[in-house]
Amino acid sequence: MKKMERRDFFNAILGGWTGLGLLHSRKNFSIYPKVQAKKPDKTGVLVQVLGTAQDGGIPHIGCYCQNCLHAREDAGFSRLISSLGLIDLEEKKYFILDATPDIRLQSDAVRDRLGTEKQGRKNAPHAILLTHAHIGHYTGLMFFGYEGMSTQNLPVHCTYRMARFLSDNGPWSQLVRLENISLHTLHPGKEFSLTSRISLIPLLVPHRNEYSDTIGFRISGEKKKLLYITDIQSWESWNRSIVEETENVDIALLDGTFYSPDELPGRDMSQIGHPLIQTSLKTLEEVAKKGQTRIYFTHLNHTNLALAPEGDARKKITDKGFQLASDGEEFFL
Repeated sequence: MKKMERRDFFNAILGGWTGLGLLHSRKNFSIYPKVQAKKPDKTGVLVQVLGTAQDGGIPHIGCYCQNCLHAREDAGFSRLISSLGLIDLEEKKYFILDATPDIRLQSDAVRDRLGTEKQGRKNAPHAILLTHAHIGHYTGLMFFGYEGMSTQNLPVHCTYRMARFLSDNGPWSQLVRLENISLHTLHPGKEFSLTSRISLIPLLVPHRNEYSDTIGFRISGEKKKLLYITDIQSWESWNRSIVEETENVDIALLDGTFYSPDELPGRDMSQIGHPLIQTSLKTLEEVAKKGQTRIYFTHLNHTNLALAPEGDARKKITDKGFQLASDGEEFFL
């Protein structure tokens, strides 16, 4: 697996912000390396990690905690909001899983990785997939509307309840009415295909479902499978076994929003609804020991103790055979 160092990724991807005087950039640096000749471990399906932060991103608006200060001083410590790019390298098609507020940068990143020619005005992804209706996961749809790209019938795959939320509430209903997007209903547990090489099974998970239900995905490529669950109330509250689900895939990117309950003093963590990394390390310890499934934590809150590269939390994660996902990381399936 080939990946860019996080510093290089962010210096490149955030270079477009320098005109606003927000961050420094490195000139003449491609967001991703060009696709090279295939090696035996490579396939025609690539999953690209487009972001690994919780809905508010890192740095977090109005926050000057140690992590956010670090991210403001060093763009290489910053993280975009959690999203995946699903790429069929043979058919030259790409799909974005979760439309985040960072989707402008993330769309550029995945197109650069695919290596397609850039021309004209409407270079939209071939489809968008949504997990649920929390702000970091769907509000990027606004850039496909009348004031933005103004796409025509861009396929958006989501559950029935999510589709009803978009159809019944402005400004999202305008996207549907003007046919900027075309809603396609996903059925939890039922497999569907994006290309002849990429198929997915939506998995219904418990979470704070104020406006929609919540799903994760089991993604299958030519040779491998990847489990993607960014938001879940707890592993115990799920009607599936997270141990069995991770054992049945090659790669798992899981909800790692918080490492410790001490990260948000004064708030009831049970009301926020995410399993602690500390809990996940115990729950999935035996799976990690077997070494057949690579387990990564994503959707990291700006307070997360594991963000410190040399900290005790990060060391405990890696010592137990787990990893933090990095923006720009790549997995061939």
